[in-house]
Amino acid sequence: MKTPTLVATLLALVVASGIARQAPTQQPPQGQTGGRQGRGGAQGQRGGAQGGAQDAQPRDTTPATPATSSITGRVVTADSGKPVKRAQVRIFGTGRGGRSTITDDQGVYTVTALSAGSYTVTASKNGFVDAIYGQRRPLQPGTPVQLTDNQQAGSVDLRLTRGGVITGHVLDEDGEPLMRAVVAIQRYQYLQGNRQLTPAGGDQTDDRGMYRVFGLPAGDYYVSVSVAGLGQFLGRGLQQLAAGIGGFGGPGGRGGRGGAFGAVDETEASGYAPTYYPGVVSAGEAGKVTVGPGQEVGGIDFQIQLVPFATVGGIVGGAENNSGITVTLAPQDTNARGPLGGTVMNGRTAADGSFSIANVPPGHYVAIARSGGRQNDQRIGVTPVVVNGQNISGLPISLQAEITMSGNITVESSGTPSPTDYSGFRVDAPEVTPLPFVGGPGGRGGANGRAAANGTFSVPNLVPGKHYVRITGQGFTQGMATGTQWNLKAVLAGGADVTDSGIELKPGENVDNVTIVLTDRSTSLTGTVRDASQTPVPALTVIAFPSDQQYWRAQSRWIQAARTDQNGAYRLRGLPPGDYLLYVTDNVEQGEWFDPSFLEQIRNASTRVSLNEGDQKTQDLSGPS
Repeated sequence: MKTPTLVATLLALVVASGIARQAPTQQPPQGQTGGRQGRGGAQGQRGGAQGGAQDAQPRDTTPATPATSSITGRVVTADSGKPVKRAQVRIFGTGRGGRSTITDDQGVYTVTALSAGSYTVTASKNGFVDAIYGQRRPLQPGTPVQLTDNQQAGSVDLRLTRGGVITGHVLDEDGEPLMRAVVAIQRYQYLQGNRQLTPAGGDQTDDRGMYRVFGLPAGDYYVSVSVAGLGQFLGRGLQQLAAGIGGFGGPGGRGGRGGAFGAVDETEASGYAPTYYPGVVSAGEAGKVTVGPGQEVGGIDFQIQLVPFATVGGIVGGAENNSGITVTLAPQDTNARGPLGGTVMNGRTAADGSFSIANVPPGHYVAIARSGGRQNDQRIGVTPVVVNGQNISGLPISLQAEITMSGNITVESSGTPSPTDYSGFRVDAPEVTPLPFVGGPGGRGGANGRAAANGTFSVPNLVPGKHYVRITGQGFTQGMATGTQWNLKAVLAGGADVTDSGIELKPGENVDNVTIVLTDRSTSLTGTVRDASQTPVPALTVIAFPSDQQYWRAQSRWIQAARTDQNGAYRLRGLPPGDYLLYVTDNVEQGEWFDPSFLEQIRNASTRVSLNEGDQKTQDLSGPS
């Protein structure tokens, strides 16, 4: 058995924290949970099955109803059906937080004192992949359990699958074992509607060059290795824990890559590039490793690639003080978003604004400079650069003032009292095409701000480019009728409708004429999915997408998905008025419904329905044959 090292321990924390940053922050109603994350484990992404709705939902101030309902079931192994004792079962209720319990020796659990509502049930235990009730395979949504008052829901059973294993050896250019290399296991997932490589687990090679990553859900994986060092993707706090692992950039404002056990200050003519199995440096050329339920896949051996290094230098200008500005050199291939998915290098400018980043492998990069400055004078500059082994000097990066977008919120009401206090609304401005590794306070390549009580709002620190404007509302304590559902109707900029096209923000030009229009005439589409014998079918996914293909894109507010509950019922709420296609499936990955290629495949087998403003329609559907 390998002796755990500090680097290996930190690696586990890095991979786990990287996954946490990728996952949506909400609780997982109708979501997805994968395997537990440890030194070699894997964890899936949690996310709501309803994607893209732009509802502004006030907190329900209705007095709490008596908690008289319960959920009970069993947790068993998927292969043999044996009970899993001491498995942890968690129950999440929409707006109600979570509850947990432990199964007994027969794998039975019971959670009592539950209020009426919709609940998601998950189970986990070491050595198994986490499961969600109603889930048929990893990365699929689960099935909500609908409770009424005084209901005792039984047979809410979950099946745990044993985790798979990928193991192999990493060799250097001479075919010798490469020790202390960081191995990352990644898989494609849909995050915020985009298909990209995300972390699934990791390990550090031992003195034999061997790695072993366990706890993987069944699926396809990609293996990569790097010896660039943990300093590139550890947070500052973890860096301080690792003796000798330094920060970004060396003395005197000179940049560099973090080494395996410290910052590399010297320039190297060549070095190891992050390499994918079976020995390639491009994620697009990586070989796929398929793992079955509980399967151990061995022999995934490959050599890390030795490539020529270059030094990238340039000048940053445009700030009052051009000294000490951080310059990030990030891969343009944003397909690999995980903390181990690419080489990110950093440097700092000297007094004259010059910077130099050494030991850069070949590739396509974007150089990003961002000055701290005063809160109202933060600046950013972006320059693409291609590195092919030759040194680059004089790369210009011109800082531009970050932009503030402001405006006001108005409502169109059909009788609902307008809010007297808008401060519970939050306005988000995500970028249409986010820059890599440059997320703003909103964490999605944009920023956000809360509205004032009178409905005015201001979103600072935005970068030039095209931005969507979206709004959510939570935490209302006054001024809102019980149960009111405000829905985004339009975003106007200078009188033009930019709801779905986005606002083009130009360098140095603040925008102060944005109007967000909300309406209480929200659409609702409900129904029941039945099989050929007219029996309601649970655990299916109903996808609603527009017939107009211009709205087929990531996080489109025109696309939603809902899981049928144990009664075969589904509900889609807040879709914009228009013509839609409805599709029912039992085989879809979480977030796949945002993929235009997937929508093209299912459009001819879909049911058509039209929604007008305020429509509350019922549309029953047939399940897949």
